[in-house]
Amino acid sequence: MLKSRDKKILEALELFRCMKRDQIKELFFKDLKNPITATNIVLKRLRRDGYIEAKTNVQPYIYFLNPSTVKKESQKLNHYLSIVDFYIQLCEFQVPTEFQVEKRYGNRFMQPDIFMEWNKKLFFVEIQRSRYTTEIMDEKIQRYIDYFNYKGWNLYSSNKLDSDSPFIWIVSKSPYQLRTKNIIQTTNVQEFLKHYNFQI
Repeated sequence: MLKSRDKKILEALELFRCMKRDQIKELFFKDLKNPITATNIVLKRLRRDGYIEAKTNVQPYIYFLNPSTVKKESQKLNHYLSIVDFYIQLCEFQVPTEFQVEKRYGNRFMQPDIFMEWNKKLFFVEIQRSRYTTEIMDEKIQRYIDYFNYKGWNLYSSNKLDSDSPFIWIVSKSPYQLRTKNIIQTTNVQEFLKHYNFQI
């Protein structure tokens, strides 16, 4: 019999594709007296009962739904895990009311890493672990511009955070010199809150 927290863990694994043990602990067990022990017990039971799988050649283990929607040796694992880290950072301030991973918008348009509603604002988020060339990033942003034009949205009020249109937010170690202005670029959530005076 699945408990309420079990179901939330499975829902999170479906959303994020994979999660590290410590990420699951942070989201679902951090308020307990012995969160690591509690997390291990629950994950062991869910594995035993066939609900989840684990990548066991890393420590701590990485967990997936059973069957998994991503291969255990996929090159994208660290990318997906970075998305989970970003979500955890958001939740330290406020839990997003909507959070979708790699939602597709058609071949003509972008495929953001994240679409989310956070503090009543809409965001398209790109999590950049690898350093792309400026030309490639400009091409990615052009797909957003095409979509904004298609939807009749105004990209050019985004830097003021007072627009009803979604904002484009790139999370990377260093900013890109893009042709298009009004793109939010930060290294993490905390920097965003500080730089843009975003009230949570």
